[in-house]
Amino acid sequence: MKARNTLAILAVAAVAFVGCGDNKAGSGAGTTAPSGSQQTTTATTLAPKVGGSITFAVYGESAGLDPTINSGTGVVGGIELTAVYDTLMRYDPTSGQFVPRVAESLEHNADNTQWTLKLRPNVKFSDGSALDSAAVVSSMKRHIDKKSRSLSLVQPIKEYQTPDPLTVVFVLDSSWSGFPFALASAPGMIVNPAAVQKLGDSLPTNPVGAGAGPFIIDSFKAKESITLKRNPNYWGGQVYLDQLVFVPIVGGSAAYDALKNNTVQAAFLRDAAIIAQAKSDGFGGYENILSAGETMVINNCVKIACKGGQPAPICTGLADGAMAATITPTSDKRLRQAVAASIDLDALNQRVYQGKSKLYNTALIHPNSRWYSGVEGPKYDLAAAKQLVTQVKAEGKWDGSIRLSCSNSSPNWGIAVKTMLEAAGFKVTLTDGQDVQANTSTVIVKKDYDLACFGTGIADEEPLFALNRDLNSAFGGNAGNWVGYSNPAVDTALAQARAAKTDADKKAAIDIIAKAYTADIPFLTLGAVSEFIAWGKQVHGVVPTLGTNVNLDKAFLS
Repeated sequence: MKARNTLAILAVAAVAFVGCGDNKAGSGAGTTAPSGSQQTTTATTLAPKVGGSITFAVYGESAGLDPTINSGTGVVGGIELTAVYDTLMRYDPTSGQFVPRVAESLEHNADNTQWTLKLRPNVKFSDGSALDSAAVVSSMKRHIDKKSRSLSLVQPIKEYQTPDPLTVVFVLDSSWSGFPFALASAPGMIVNPAAVQKLGDSLPTNPVGAGAGPFIIDSFKAKESITLKRNPNYWGGQVYLDQLVFVPIVGGSAAYDALKNNTVQAAFLRDAAIIAQAKSDGFGGYENILSAGETMVINNCVKIACKGGQPAPICTGLADGAMAATITPTSDKRLRQAVAASIDLDALNQRVYQGKSKLYNTALIHPNSRWYSGVEGPKYDLAAAKQLVTQVKAEGKWDGSIRLSCSNSSPNWGIAVKTMLEAAGFKVTLTDGQDVQANTSTVIVKKDYDLACFGTGIADEEPLFALNRDLNSAFGGNAGNWVGYSNPAVDTALAQARAAKTDADKKAAIDIIAKAYTADIPFLTLGAVSEFIAWGKQVHGVVPTLGTNVNLDKAFLS
């Protein structure tokens, strides 16, 4: 028996450090908005016009136009990727459903262990070759081979069947009702296997013929701009805009100023004070609110793959590919507890957002989320933080030093957090002059940090993606879990949540995960975050989708 997938998910989305392994055992301002997404503009009655260009101020520079090297979300690279590749499915925030896009249909069996995807006929990559079932399988398997940031979304697929060129059957290792999420995000951005073979390492910066999306590459200038031009043979019909230009602008104020001055026509905003101002000034757009959207990641002793004996000294004498544990004081849970107890959210909100954010909360799942079950996060307690720091320093293995990494996109954040940590007795070295991409690389690639500003981004549409990616010990720093957290009870709860047949069962499993987070502090949630894609009044036809991302094939200018 097969049932057509509707998934009506409401969108209300010279120092000796302490060694690895906890030596203290752990446990087995605007207005408040609902968790999820909302569009703040009404549908236009204007007839679409062909021509023109939109320049888009992005939050962070994309590492490249390859879905295996980006998360596929709008905060870094997702909008550019969607324009080039399109997606098999799309999340519709208005209906709360996943709907076909490049796909024609998606159906599942009774226990959600088998999903049958039908492709639209005659969809072509921009080089003219067919986007068929073989291409889908090849593209999705690249996420396994490359150990991409979306690995947790494709790893549950134990078998791909291709009974004909337009059909792919995904056989999962267990029940997963949220599987369409994978097809609406980075794994659903299908890359032409012929282009992969032809372009090799140049694909991320010059993906000629690689995608089937509404736009194709014109130029990729690192640290400057990505320019895309209309795909004249787009499967979805007429693309209205001639061109898209994506430019990285450091800081929410600078991006918003560029939008007001019409230097850019759209901007990705993540600063609560700037978002409140944009709304007050009458800018429309698409807002998405994510639990744990703003976090401080804490190195629990994450492992890194050695290459050429580097990084030294932990990889000295080890073979290439060997996994070595990083050296960090925060492998001691007491210091993670001290970090959490040092952070005064009210003061941080004032320093960073002028008190405009009403979403600051240390709970793993924000109270406004439909998955919240009442589990609170760690509490601010400066006296307790001081006591823990003093206790660990007295043992003689650590002198109080700790490294804090952030980016120049939020200059007040690092200074504020450094001040709070130093009040508790930490000696903080702050690095925050780098861009978003460099800070991300520090955490995900180099793994050379103790603390860092980051974002987990738990979407109401499918919370298991972020939770599984960031807390499952199976990843351990390799394509996920960049803090190196390990708790068998959490691993079990993650499996139970994915296989849950009802929302109540799923919520119960997430409750277990939330309690473990509060006890172990693998990272510190600072609150849900509002992400707002704002555009000028002359911009129309922007269609929101998953992950604060948008489709621009029918966007036009008046």
